[in-house]
Amino acid sequence: MRKRIGCLCACAFLLLTGCNQDERVLEKIGYVETAAYDAMPNGNIKVTVSIPLVTQFAKDGKTTDELLSTIAKSPKDARKTLSLRTSRMMVNGQIRTLMFGEALARRGIWKHMDTFFRDPTISLRTTVAVVEGDAGGVISQELPRHTKTANYINKLLQKEFSRQGAPQTRLHQFVRDYHDDGIDPVAIMIRELEKDITVSGLALFRNDQMVGKLTSDDLHLFLVMYQNTSRGEFNVRTDNPHLESMAFHSVKSNRKIKITKTKDGEYRADIYLKIVGAVDEYIGDLDLSTTERKKVEQLLSEYAVEEGGRILKDMQKRGADSLGIGQHVRNSMSYAEWKRTAWHEMYSQMPVRVHCSFRIKNFGSYFH
Repeated sequence: MRKRIGCLCACAFLLLTGCNQDERVLEKIGYVETAAYDAMPNGNIKVTVSIPLVTQFAKDGKTTDELLSTIAKSPKDARKTLSLRTSRMMVNGQIRTLMFGEALARRGIWKHMDTFFRDPTISLRTTVAVVEGDAGGVISQELPRHTKTANYINKLLQKEFSRQGAPQTRLHQFVRDYHDDGIDPVAIMIRELEKDITVSGLALFRNDQMVGKLTSDDLHLFLVMYQNTSRGEFNVRTDNPHLESMAFHSVKSNRKIKITKTKDGEYRADIYLKIVGAVDEYIGDLDLSTTERKKVEQLLSEYAVEEGGRILKDMQKRGADSLGIGQHVRNSMSYAEWKRTAWHEMYSQMPVRVHCSFRIKNFGSYFH
């Protein structure tokens, strides 16, 4: 009996000791939440990381992040240097956002991203973002309305993705599109304001180099050309008195791309859009409760065709196949023919037309 009691006491002691060690481990580990990378001379990069502090270590409640920065040749070299400057064990398993300064993005980022893709501790759902200006400077700022800048950026981007305000630009999607010879990657862009940070547009890549960008005003139209949506938003502003301004919610859209080979052996692409949305706001001189609604729908369709064509021409000029037209062209020809095709050169000269059918689902208290 005494032996049993002794064994139980020993087991309880070991369990309690183990629990005590588990409680202290969070205080010893530094989970990197956000990492920022900027271009430096001679092929170097500046790496800035944000590590959330355990609450009891926060000073006067003014900051809950530990910020570390260094200049190195690669992310792994930077990690070795930064780990020597913190009292905690740095780990990458909680990285939420990878941020690249625009100068580095234009120089090319694949050799820096390759290490993240190979690291099994980094989630493939980590967001990839491009910063207008200095990425490290953005996460180093103390914004008066936001106690943790890195966490604020992460929540801002996740909110935009969840409401379908911008295409999701996660690590696995960037890597997938980089390796696919029929589409080029994109990345959401942010910019620092005086007291906040804003989503400023979309970075367009050709392979791993940023070659252009779309403004935030173009995001909604790009999104319906990029993918099908089920709960997006759509905003329109024109000089037409019939359609000065209009805003939609609960937007559902369907995109189809048709590739046609002409008698001359040339390829042509047609993008067909079907968009249905509920009206949030309408500023114009037509009455949506009458047959004049059809006129507004026609104007909306013409707007999508005109502005969609403008966005496409800009992407073609920069050689960025962000919509994946190349995937559809590749599927319409033999493997040998595709391999002989200089796709980006062909894409820049290829006729691409946008077609749109826009329908108003409801407006105010009227449902149809």
